[in-house]
Amino acid sequence: MKPARISVIIPAFNAERFLAEALDSVFAQGIDDPEVVVVDDGSTDQTASLVRRYGRGVRLLAQTSSGSGAARNAGLMSTTGDLVAFLDADDVWVAEKTAQQLVILEEDPEVALVFSDLAGFDEKGTRPATWFAECGFDGRCVPSAIFLHDMIMTSSVILRRSCLRKVGTFDASLPIGQDTDLWFRIALSGKVAAVPRPLTRYRHHAGNTTRDQRLLARCVVEVWSRHMQRCIEAEPAMRGRLQRDFNAKLRHHLMLEGCAILKEGRPKEARKHFARAIGCAPLDPRAWGFWLASLGRGATR
Repeated sequence: MKPARISVIIPAFNAERFLAEALDSVFAQGIDDPEVVVVDDGSTDQTASLVRRYGRGVRLLAQTSSGSGAARNAGLMSTTGDLVAFLDADDVWVAEKTAQQLVILEEDPEVALVFSDLAGFDEKGTRPATWFAECGFDGRCVPSAIFLHDMIMTSSVILRRSCLRKVGTFDASLPIGQDTDLWFRIALSGKVAAVPRPLTRYRHHAGNTTRDQRLLARCVVEVWSRHMQRCIEAEPAMRGRLQRDFNAKLRHHLMLEGCAILKEGRPKEARKHFARAIGCAPLDPRAWGFWLASLGRGATR
């Protein structure tokens, strides 16, 4: 039987300094005839020129800056492989990544998505703890694990294109969390699996989107609230833990929003956020402290 073709989708925004390393790691996999597409998401550097010079049949798609979700969807629309892998332009695959994941997909046709652990690195070298260790993932590939640990990192994923016909693609309206939203939908409708080895290397640098903690917390609440009820229905015994975890995420979001709004000179609006945070945790002295501080501000907006 002819092996399934793999489409590799790489969204790139001003990724010139990293992209060649990412592409080299794709071709180090030994994949037979991969379909590799780089989606240039409105770059202002020489990303497009680098792709054109790279060779090896790498295809370039260009779009106005629309975000990584829209870029990945554009890549999905323009590719045909039965299997789809994602790689952010600043990340790198370990040489045996694809081979180890393909074993799982070939052995179990019911697995819709397989992901791996990853190791973070920066200009100082590889960080000691892997992602699974940092997020507390225990190996249980169930929807509640995504809810509690958010352990599926996009650059580690290979999925069957057929599962997207059932659950849809990335929600490009989300500025952050489009990937986790999709992983929730896949895990709630099928089977996912993990390779407990760091087969992907995640690059930490100043341009990482998730450094905007206020935006991240807001999108976490949006995405997790979409899927909490279905996660509870899938695993009723996890109801209490999931509700407590979401409550903590909501409180974190409300505190970040309240503090930012208070700093912007809108104490009345900030006070509403602090009051909701107090509702999540009535004994939290920090929320009470900020609520009281907002009373002393002169503006009334």
